[in-house]
Amino acid sequence: MWYNVGGGIRMRGTRSIQFIILWRLIPGLIFFVVTTGIASYILSADQLKANAYANIYDTVSQTKNYMDDRLNVLLSAVVAMSNNSFNNNSDLVQSLHRSDSPTFVPGPYDYIAWSQALNQFYSYDMVDSVVLWYNNGAISVARTDHLFSIRNFPAGPYMSRPAGSSATVFWRNLHERDLPYSGDASTQVASLYEWIGSNGLNPDGVYIVNIKPDFFKKILDSPRISENGYLMLVSPDGIMRFKPFSGKYELDDEQLQKQLLGTPDDHGRLDVRSKRGAKMDVIYDTVSTNRWKLAAVFPEEEVLSKVNNIKYLSLMITLGAVVFAILFAALLARYISKPIQHLTRQVNRIEEGHLIVTVKKWPQYEMTVLNNGLKDMVERIRALLRQVQEEQEMKRQMEISLLQAQIQPHFLYNTLFSIKQLCDMGEAKEAGSMITALSTFFRISISKGQEVISIAQELEQVQTYLFIQKMRYGDVFHYEIDVDPSLLNYPIVKLTLQPIVENAIYHGIKKSEAQGRIHITGYDAGEDIYLYVEDNGVGMHADKLDEIKASLCDMGQARVGFGIGNVHKRLQMHYGDDCGLSYESESGQGTVVVVKIRKALKQAAV
Repeated sequence: MWYNVGGGIRMRGTRSIQFIILWRLIPGLIFFVVTTGIASYILSADQLKANAYANIYDTVSQTKNYMDDRLNVLLSAVVAMSNNSFNNNSDLVQSLHRSDSPTFVPGPYDYIAWSQALNQFYSYDMVDSVVLWYNNGAISVARTDHLFSIRNFPAGPYMSRPAGSSATVFWRNLHERDLPYSGDASTQVASLYEWIGSNGLNPDGVYIVNIKPDFFKKILDSPRISENGYLMLVSPDGIMRFKPFSGKYELDDEQLQKQLLGTPDDHGRLDVRSKRGAKMDVIYDTVSTNRWKLAAVFPEEEVLSKVNNIKYLSLMITLGAVVFAILFAALLARYISKPIQHLTRQVNRIEEGHLIVTVKKWPQYEMTVLNNGLKDMVERIRALLRQVQEEQEMKRQMEISLLQAQIQPHFLYNTLFSIKQLCDMGEAKEAGSMITALSTFFRISISKGQEVISIAQELEQVQTYLFIQKMRYGDVFHYEIDVDPSLLNYPIVKLTLQPIVENAIYHGIKKSEAQGRIHITGYDAGEDIYLYVEDNGVGMHADKLDEIKASLCDMGQARVGFGIGNVHKRLQMHYGDDCGLSYESESGQGTVVVVKIRKALKQAAV
C-alpha cells in the first residue's frame, strides 16, 4: 500500500533514509562514548590503585626492615652469648657440668654464673624474661625483675625440633607465659630460644629469651593501613596481630596462614575473601631473621575508596548507553535466550545432583556443540565420581587398618622375655599359662581381619592382657571387670580397652607405692554405651589433664601418647566425632578414662 508523506509517496512498512542513517549511526556513537568512558575509568582507576598499593608495599617493607634490625640484634646477642659462654670453659659451663652429678646442689658461684648469663639480656627493652633450663631441670632458673628458681618448668615445647629443621636456634610466636607473672605483666610472650649441649642433636637444655608482646604491638600498630586494615605476623606456630577490626572483614586465619607459609616467594600479594565475602588484599614480606611473614591485610574497598569517585563519574557519562544496551538486548534475547535458558536449566539440574541432561537440536551450531559437550562432560563426571567414591572407600579402609596395625609392639617383646625368664627358672607350668594367654590375646587381636568385635571378645582380650601383666608383676595390682551382661553382644572397635589398661599400669599404678587396682565397668545409656577404666594410681596434675583433653579435641597436636590417640581416632572414624575417649583425673587420686561408643556403627564404617 502506498501513502503520501510530505508530498511524496512511500510504501507502507518502509523507512526514511534519515531514520535508516540514525538507526545505523546512533549505536556506533553510543558504543564510542561507552568505550571511551570505560577506558578512561580503567586507566584512572589503575593509576590510583597502583599508587595505593605502592604505599602499602613501602609500609610493609620499612616495617619489615625495622623489625629485622631489632630482632637481629637480639639474635646476634644470643648467638654471641652461646659462643662465649657455652663453648668456652666459662663459669657457666663449669656450673652446667657440675649439675650432671646426682648430688648436685647449687652454690653461690653457680647462682652468680646463672645471673650473669641471664642479666645480659634482661636489659633489652623488648625482653620480658629469660630462662635457663638444663639437665632435666637440675638447673631451672629465670630472670624477670629478679633471679629465681623454677619448679616443674614445662620445657617440652622447647626441646623438640620442628620438622625439616636442622637449626639449634628457634623462634616461637605468642604463647601463654611459662613463668609466674605480676598483675601488670602480659599473660603472653613470644620466645627466642637456643638448645644447649649435644651439638643440637639431643639437647641437654635450652636457653629462652621471652619477648614482650608490646614490642611487636608498637611495631604492628604504628602504620595506618586503613580503618579496618592491620599488620600481622605469621609463623608456623601462630598468628600475631593486635588491631581490632570489623567482623565483616574477619578471615579464615588457618587458611591464610597456610597460603602465606606455603608461598615460595619472599614477598608478594594475595587476593582473599573474608568469611562474609568481602574482598581482601594481603601484601606480605618475609622477616629475614626468623622467616616469619609480615603481612598487611586490608579491605580493598577501603584502600581504593577514591576509585569510587571516578566510577560514579563514569556511570553518569555512560548512562545514555544503558538505554541502548536494554534495547539491543531485547532484540537479541528472542533469538539467543531460549537455547541458553535450556542449557541453564540443564546446568541447574546438574548442580542439584541430577547428572542427566537432555540434548535438543538448535539452529545455532554453537549451541548444539555446547549441549553435546555438556552431556559428554556429565557422563565423564559420573564415571569419575564413581571412581573417586571407590578410591575413597579403599583409602578409608587402608587408613583404619594402618592405624590398627601401628599399636606399639613392646607388650609382645616384654611378654616373650618374661616367658623366657620363666623357662630359665624351670617354671614350665607358669610359662605355658602365659603362652596360652598370649595366644588368646593375639587371636582376638587378629580376629580374622575384622575391625570390629563384640564387647565380650574385647573384655576377654583385656582379661588375658591383665592376666599376663599380673604374672609379670605379681601383687603390684589387682583388677575387677564388672560390665552389664546386656552389653556384651554389642560391637566395639577391637584393641580399644587394652591401650587404656596398659597406660593405667605403666603411667598410674607402677608409679604409686600403694597396691594398684584397676576397675572396668560398663553401662547402657540409651543409644550409647559408656565403658569406664578406673585406676588408683598417681593420677595427673591439672595442667597435664588439660593438655590431654586439648590433644583429644585437636588430634593435630602431638601431646598425647600414640596408642591413646590411635584409639580415639579409630573410635571417631567408626562411631562419629562425638564419640571417643575422655579423661578425669586428680593428682594422687587415680584416673578414670571414659569410652563412649554407640550401639550401632556409622553406615560408612560398617
